[in-house]
This record gives sequence, C-alpha cells and structure tokens, in this order.
Amino acid sequence: MRTAGAARHDAEDRSLATPSATEQQAFEAVRGWSLGAIELATDPTTGTLGTRKGDVFDFVTPADGLIERSLRAEVAASFPRHSFLGEEEGGANGAHGWQWIVDPIDGTLNYSTGLAGATCSIALRRDDDLVVGAIADLTSRSAYRALAGSGQILGGTADGETVCEPTTSPAGAARIFLEFGWEDLDPVMVGTIEQLAVARPRAIRMVGGAAYALLNIALHGGCFLGIGLRIWDVAAGIVLAREAGRSVRLWDLGTMVHLVVGEVDDLGELAPLVEQYGSMRVARAH
Repeated sequence: MRTAGAARHDAEDRSLATPSATEQQAFEAVRGWSLGAIELATDPTTGTLGTRKGDVFDFVTPADGLIERSLRAEVAASFPRHSFLGEEEGGANGAHGWQWIVDPIDGTLNYSTGLAGATCSIALRRDDDLVVGAIADLTSRSAYRALAGSGQILGGTADGETVCEPTTSPAGAARIFLEFGWEDLDPVMVGTIEQLAVARPRAIRMVGGAAYALLNIALHGGCFLGIGLRIWDVAAGIVLAREAGRSVRLWDLGTMVHLVVGEVDDLGELAPLVEQYGSMRVARAH
C-alpha cells in the first residue's frame, strides 16, 4: 500500500497494457452486475426512502444494502478468492492481491430525493492498480465499463452497448466538478471555492456524486477536484477517466482520498489546493 499522503501519477508505468485472464473475466462480469444494480435500484418495491446513518446528511436506503449484498454474492460466486470493500458493509482497505471496491449507490441523497446523479460504482483493484471499472447511471439506466490499458469505454443499456467516443467541447472543458466527502458547508469547502474564484474562469458544478461527475468528465471533458472522499467513491471513475485519456492524480491516505482529474494543466493548477485544503480536512477529521 502507498504511504499516507503519497500521490499517484499516470506517468508511472502501470504495466497494464496486457490484461490477465482474471481482468478480462471481471470486465465481462461487471456489465451484467451493473445492469442488475440498475434493476434493483429502479424496482418500485425496493424503496428509496433514506434514513440517517451518520452525519445529518449521511443517508442510507434499502437499495444500498440490497445492491451491495447482491454484488458480494456475485463476487463470491465468480471470484471466491477475491476480497471485497463496500461502503455499507466494509472490508479491509488496501489489501494486496485482488479486491473489489464497491459503492452500491454513490449519491444516495440524490437517489433518495429523486435527483439525477446517483450511480452504482464497481471497481477491481490488483495490488495497487485499478484494473476494471464500471459505473451504472441509475437515472438513464445506462451502464459504462472500462478495462485498464484498453483505451476505450463501452456504454449502453440492457438492449446493447457501443464504444463511447469521448469528446471535449469548449463548454465541457470549462467545467470543474467539486466533490467533498461531507455535505455541510465548512471552511475547507468555502476556502476551496474562494481560491478557485481567483484562478481562471471555470463553470463550477457540484452534483453530489463523485462517480457521476467522473463519468461525465470521462465522456465530455472538464476537470474534477475531490477532497476527503473514500476510495469507493472514485475507484471506478478513475479507470474510466484514464481510458478516456484524462490525467489523474490520487492522494491515498488510507482512510480518505483526494483526487484531481482533467488535463495536465488542471493537475498542476489544482494540486496545490488539494495539498492545502486536503491537509485542513485531515486535521479537522482528527
């Protein structure tokens, strides 16, 4: 596992050009799993009513538990030697070997209140490398997946999928998605936004779902700044962003992560903000 505070750059040789048979099998499996998560989340009998599990805006719904249990069962059946880290039922973070990292519903507050921006995020990590990622958009009922080193994203519905063609329009490039690992307004969040206001003009977006934001950046451009997140929030999105040609820098602190995604210039501009306000968030958390 990387030491606390270490940042991961795409410039490193990840040796992922030739996927193993396990990675290929996992890549094939996540399409069906993603579509299954969509069916569970959109089934009217599942229930979307959120109940508080932690902080004032930290909600869980029946669908969160149902989807995670379903995915744990799928992994146990298909990959019995793999470990599993999920938002709802936990697991050991940073274990070497094969590990599935799952957020059954990323953007639970959106899901519970009928907003777009809720997804199911599924990723496979081999040692320190994220090798497979899948994001299911619960609103559009579309599933997207990528295999590290393939240079492509596949996306579609239960009726079929195609190769997605990532684009970056001027409007898309102007977007910056901000995601924080908490909902209440505090000095870290305010300070980050204030600092962005003195940099080059950007269109700020806060959608309340890191995976949804990363999916949009992978497909349509822009950049992402995340502070105080969890690895399950971003693992799948990192894989999709990399395969779309976006640059990634990850600060893995074990209990939380910070992340910047975008063009190379974005990483250089936003990394100091992460160093400053990420450190403040770590201090506040302790």
